[in-house]
Amino acid sequence: MAGLQLDRPEQRRRQWLTALGFVVAAALLLYLPRTAQASLGNALRTSVLAPFVELNGALSRARARAADFDVLRAQMDSALALLAAQRTLAEENRQLRGLLELRGRDRSRLIAATVLRTGTAGAESTFTLDVGAVQGVVPFAPVLTEHGILGVVAEVRENHSLAIDWSHPDFRVSAMTADGESHGLVEAARGRFREQDRLVLQGADFLSDIAPGAEVVTSGRGGVFPRGVLIGWAGEVAGTSSGWSKSYFVIPAVSPGAVSHALVELPGPVGGSAGGGGSPRPGGSGSSP
Repeated sequence: MAGLQLDRPEQRRRQWLTALGFVVAAALLLYLPRTAQASLGNALRTSVLAPFVELNGALSRARARAADFDVLRAQMDSALALLAAQRTLAEENRQLRGLLELRGRDRSRLIAATVLRTGTAGAESTFTLDVGAVQGVVPFAPVLTEHGILGVVAEVRENHSLAIDWSHPDFRVSAMTADGESHGLVEAARGRFREQDRLVLQGADFLSDIAPGAEVVTSGRGGVFPRGVLIGWAGEVAGTSSGWSKSYFVIPAVSPGAVSHALVELPGPVGGSAGGGGSPRPGGSGSSP
């Protein structure tokens, strides 16, 4: 007991000296140059703190995967419910086409692709896809997302493709309102800043009265875009043309800069009528619907 009592003052002294040493070291680190602080921090992260950094990264990735799993499960449940509800409609549609002796629509294929941005000046409206001719991609293939239209393929290489998004000056797509009452051609309207880019529905009937917020979708004309894909929502009137037509601003459904994954529609069987839309001409003026 006496020996323990004699050691306590020594232990307290050592604790105080240790604490004082940490305080002095912290004070010295505060006055070190930024380059020295960065070098020292990097050395600590790659040595002593490496296990803790890796553990923190693993926990963050696990949390992200858990959140993605919940989102994907909700989307899958919604898709299954939608498929179950449309199963009877598909059968009724098939029977009706048989009675009217109408040829059924050929089904196209969709393949997933990663969207890569170069980030170079002058390439803001273009992007690269990690799929190409080997995967069946062809020029003018539509590039879609779960929210709507992103763009269209412009050039195809063996294992990758070059595409333009809707903000490109050459982008065109035939469009209509969701109720089919108004038709026109949607093209890009460049803003003073890229964040101000939007779309314009040109060529709508002069007597049309498209309510703000009305859905604007692809009309299926032109042989490129399938019918009924969301483009955006109608905004205010952009202008009139000598009493013949009106144009409306369209709020895009897809923000190109936020897209990292997309779907590319591959061509269906020869002779099909999968529907389409307008198409851009890379390096040219875009085609009409």
